[in-house]
Amino acid sequence: MSHPSPHSDMSDEIQLRESTPLDSNALNNFFSSIATDGKISLKVRRQIDFFSFYQRLNLKFKNYIFESTEQDLKQVFTLPASPPMITSEILGTASFLLQNRTLHNKDIKIALACDLRISNKRKAILNWSRFFLPKIAQLKKDEKIDHFITAIDLTDSKVINAFLRPRQLDSHLPIYELINRFNLVSIHGFFPLSYRRQKNISVKYSTETDKEALIQYITSKLDNYDLVPTELKNDFSQYISSSILYSFSRFLIAKDPDGKIVGCTHPINSSLLQDYFPQAYDSQATNFRQFLKFASFLRFARTLTRPFSSTNKEQTLNFKMLHFLFFDHPEVLKSLIYSAYHSASNNEFILYAYQTNQYSYRPPKGTLRAQIPFGLFEIKQSDSPAYHTRLKMTKPTFLDYLWF
Repeated sequence: MSHPSPHSDMSDEIQLRESTPLDSNALNNFFSSIATDGKISLKVRRQIDFFSFYQRLNLKFKNYIFESTEQDLKQVFTLPASPPMITSEILGTASFLLQNRTLHNKDIKIALACDLRISNKRKAILNWSRFFLPKIAQLKKDEKIDHFITAIDLTDSKVINAFLRPRQLDSHLPIYELINRFNLVSIHGFFPLSYRRQKNISVKYSTETDKEALIQYITSKLDNYDLVPTELKNDFSQYISSSILYSFSRFLIAKDPDGKIVGCTHPINSSLLQDYFPQAYDSQATNFRQFLKFASFLRFARTLTRPFSSTNKEQTLNFKMLHFLFFDHPEVLKSLIYSAYHSASNNEFILYAYQTNQYSYRPPKGTLRAQIPFGLFEIKQSDSPAYHTRLKMTKPTFLDYLWF
């Protein structure tokens, strides 16, 4: 807490509190005002209200507001007495998505830290960590959290310098321990004559007659992953049926000539969750965007949205995310990506995530693509008894709902 100087007429207090529905508009305005860095500088805006993102994911969440409140001291001592004038300013926000997942055939509870936005004001930067760790400790106790996890863009130098660079051990600063690395792949088109699909693999949207076979196929694939959502593992059919985002009829299914399912995915429109507004591209991304403009003129690619800085008008970055991306061999991946791309709108590209050691998930040759490296980290307290206990996984991580 900061105290007023002898000559100040205002009392300034800093706090980190849990948000309420009444904070939605102020949170959305603050959240969308701060851009994330990396290959593409982005601003994100929530639709309807700030909390609609979590509600559409159908996940329990905790959102916190880091704010500064000021009270006019002159008014307090003015007669006749009147209600004190209190003003507040949001300095930061952070959210935790609470998820039950399976690890080594046991149920664990994780909290995915996301939506971290901190003002560049000095009092925000200096005080954030001091409030953040006690909130993690309290959340761990109240919600019985086993692990705190976050995904970090490894091209974002500001985040790397703030959270991951080696430094002196400080009890006020959390420790970020790498669990594994994954890549975010975007597919923007296909080079002519160099992208060939197996003609004996057909890809179509699922029908009611495919439902049981699809459930069995995905259930068998999930056995090969760690950190699968418990509800998904226990009853896949109910999980999809109760979801706002997913529908059996929107699954793309790949079949062999015998009609056997050999792959599937579920494309999700980015605008169903939130809107992304590019502010700037780094030099490498700018060169790629310029090449896509040329390729789109020749009709074998789609352009990337112009940055706000060059148009003075914000335009959304449009893409479809591939969830539940499973396949029996890389030739099936080729067909799924091709079908997902051509079933999307002409202004949308395809986005999917894969762990770096999943070699069969590498983007197929002949695709016009880009990759951004990410790290999945566990957040730990330096004085926690579990500090030296590494979160070990023997299988690939099920990344859906750990990236967006």
